[in-house]
Amino acid sequence: MSEDQKPPHIRLAVENDQTELNRRTAEIDLGWPLKTLAANVIRIVRGAGSPAELGRQCAEVVQAYRDYHGALGEWPSSYLISETLSLRHRENHATSDRAWEWEEAMRQMVAGGLQVAASQLLKQNTQQRAGESEMFDGFRVIEKQRSENAAARMQKPKPKPRKPGKRRTKPDDSTDRGS
Repeated sequence: MSEDQKPPHIRLAVENDQTELNRRTAEIDLGWPLKTLAANVIRIVRGAGSPAELGRQCAEVVQAYRDYHGALGEWPSSYLISETLSLRHRENHATSDRAWEWEEAMRQMVAGGLQVAASQLLKQNTQQRAGESEMFDGFRVIEKQRSENAAARMQKPKPKPRKPGKRRTKPDDSTDRGS
């Protein structure tokens, strides 16, 4: 049988070459210090956090960058850093359209609030107004749903009052039952 006459077959090859393993390890090793630093900076901006930890966290991020470069011969891409820190790409847990709309509105308010905070730090009034607008767009969705929920509660039929004189009584376990 010639090569042209052989039936096609599927060949599955799984290859985890060392470069790819190094890349994945370097990404993981960079991710946590970067997230920890970012979270602490956000918390410090809002009036909490650990300002005393900031220098150590910065040094850990710089070391993680160096380790990444040492392992791969390149610096982390903008895409990797964005994916590591972005809140926009987080998993959605909504089980209905209404719940999805709520989650998106919450994300919008958080994103707008972060924009406001960053803009206030740098005294960027135009960007601050854009953040406020984004924040309030999300807030309007939340308020709309809350109003709809309140209206739905008001429309539910109230339980019927019991007729006077007819009382439910439970059998008294302490009485003698026909002995």
